[in-house]
Amino acid sequence: MTTDPIEPTHPDIDDSYADDIDESPYVEENSGQVASSVGRDMVQNVHNWLGRYQAARELSDDFVQQTISTFVKRTYNPGELSREAAARILWERRHVLLVADPGTGRRTAAVGLLGEVSLPRREIPINDDEQRLLPVDEVPWSSYGRSAYLLTVPPGSRNGRLRELLIAYREAVEKHDSYLVVLVDRKSLERPEDVLGFTVLRVNAPSREELLSRLLDDQRTRLDVDALLKTPPLPAMFEGATPAQIARLSRRIRAAAADPQEPLSEIAGQAVQAYQSWDDELVIWFETHTDPRTRLFLIALAFLQGGQATNVLHAMEKLAKKLEEPANVRGGIGAPGIRQLAKNVNARIDGEHRIFFTLPSYDVAILRYVHGDQSKAFRTNLWSWASDLPIRRGGAPNARVAEQVASAMLAVTLSLPGADAPEVRMLIERWWSYQTLRPLVVKLMTAVAMSPEAGAAMRSRLNQWAVQSGSLPLLCAVAAACGGALADAYPQAVLTRLNNLAGRRIDVVTDAVVEAVRSLWSRPQHRQATLRQVLDWAAGQDQRHDAGLRALAAISETLNEAQFLLGELAGDAARQIQLVQALSLLFTGEGPQGGIREALFRWLDAATAEPVCAGLITNLMIHAGGTGEGASSRFARISDLLYDWQPLDRDAQAPAARELRDRLNERLHRANPLGAHE
Repeated sequence: MTTDPIEPTHPDIDDSYADDIDESPYVEENSGQVASSVGRDMVQNVHNWLGRYQAARELSDDFVQQTISTFVKRTYNPGELSREAAARILWERRHVLLVADPGTGRRTAAVGLLGEVSLPRREIPINDDEQRLLPVDEVPWSSYGRSAYLLTVPPGSRNGRLRELLIAYREAVEKHDSYLVVLVDRKSLERPEDVLGFTVLRVNAPSREELLSRLLDDQRTRLDVDALLKTPPLPAMFEGATPAQIARLSRRIRAAAADPQEPLSEIAGQAVQAYQSWDDELVIWFETHTDPRTRLFLIALAFLQGGQATNVLHAMEKLAKKLEEPANVRGGIGAPGIRQLAKNVNARIDGEHRIFFTLPSYDVAILRYVHGDQSKAFRTNLWSWASDLPIRRGGAPNARVAEQVASAMLAVTLSLPGADAPEVRMLIERWWSYQTLRPLVVKLMTAVAMSPEAGAAMRSRLNQWAVQSGSLPLLCAVAAACGGALADAYPQAVLTRLNNLAGRRIDVVTDAVVEAVRSLWSRPQHRQATLRQVLDWAAGQDQRHDAGLRALAAISETLNEAQFLLGELAGDAARQIQLVQALSLLFTGEGPQGGIREALFRWLDAATAEPVCAGLITNLMIHAGGTGEGASSRFARISDLLYDWQPLDRDAQAPAARELRDRLNERLHRANPLGAHE
């Protein structure tokens, strides 16, 4: 008989909401809880949301075709060119500077051009932390191949050498027989015509009404879209709205039009109220409903919409206890019951006793309102309560409840003005000790860090935590996030954070860094930069040296991996110099121990099978042994390692290994100053 291990129980939890909830069938239904997504299941939400984000970053065929299919007519200047005509210019001249300001739909305009080039498409990464373009030699061109590239100059960039840098990018693209569209705003480059080798095009924002109409095309069979867009107060929303805001408004219209039989005036009104986060309505609601029990039920339902009504009531009473509200708030026959509470908070209870708000996007609007209307201490208590909701007294946490809480965290973070992510830390630290919740934590961190709304703030926090935090769960979570999908969007930022974590010299954190390196190494687009970073660590004499050696061992755990790693090094003189320095440091001390010792054995095994590997290993060992003072001691330790790898009593069974050992030992003897003197 086997049993699943019981996950740890937090010492501060004496009773649990998750123990008491009714595990009835769950419907993935929600009125727009998560920004840019539908469905309440957090894992699926984040998977879908990240999938769309990565498709946009990778400029996949599906993403490009979807963009073109919804492309709203606009003209490219000079010449009032159509999209097709402008795309022909890219095809013929290969390098285009597309001048447009942020918030005008300029990226869509660029994708419209790239969509006419029948090649793989790539977005060139930038240095996200410093908001500048990467030096050209740090872009992994060889992993891309012949492509159509998009490069976005960070808005407001005042780089005095921007023209020279753009020309260098163009020259690098030309070497790969590729195409390049550079997006730049007017402030960053006042005279784009002076950048040699580029054709300059300018593009303006599309008509807002046309854009919204196109975004709602699939609703026309059930809804009179044209009449709706003329129904007050919708027309007033168009003035000054950016394409991103129009897209958000379209999602609110979809949510409000759940029942197409509603009068258009009602749909338009609710859509605008939802777009404005129901601020006016919530002000009135809180003025009217001063009863703490009703207010707390509203907040609990904002987290747990779609669950059993009795579970929401139970969670509300836990929240009252957390906030130290009077006992009568937490229950009693004289207090409002579930049905009265549901009526008071604009909610309905269905035939299976599940509870939903009747207003679109109301749940996230409530959380947003509370964040802006209550004290920091209240918010801290609120998220402390929310983070405890999935935790059971024994056994694994309730994954569904955790998904609901994480979904609420993502939604409210993305909806706040000047989006920031201070409370995300609470969920990370509270949930990281539970193995079953770690993937969800990483997905939440990744979604926030990749979001347009809160991404910059979250990425900055990840770096701040990596450098300053003393919380081991937090540091390990940052490493795990850096080894995942975040790297596909921000590879340079991820390596910066891993570098800072490696410098902490904390064993459990270094383990997490090594796992992140292993994950990055398994993905071809990250190998060059990852190997460069790992060798930087291993070749250094600071606290990162050990992390570098452990990472090298991790990416050569099997014979095939060792052969692959040596193959990557064979044609890279700069990386070989770094590895020589790393090995010299390794053999200057007590010699290789543990994982790196076993890895060196695998490297030697690889050398017996591949002549290229044999030559590389020989040169590395000779140069490492002879670098700096103490050469004789290093040569002796290298020789000891060779005999440990291939003992004399196994020579008959492994003649190739014996031959390599003896040949390398002979070279060591000749190179050793004391040996040569003798």
